Amino acid sequence: MTQSHGQQIPMDPAGPHRGGHRPPAGRRPRALREYGTLLMAVVGLALSLSTFLAMALR
Repeated sequence: MTQSHGQQIPMDPAGPHRGGHRPPAGRRPRALREYGTLLMAVVGLALSLSTFLAMALR
């Protein structure tokens, strides 16, 4: 069984990672990577804003 872009998906719904082992960093679900990127952008924006305010109020 293949997806539209040609990547094969396993027939076993449990997948090759049984026993609670986390997959390697390169195989994380796409949503987790995107939420991580969004979180880092928000943290960076908050840090730059707080630095700007600290300089402006000095």
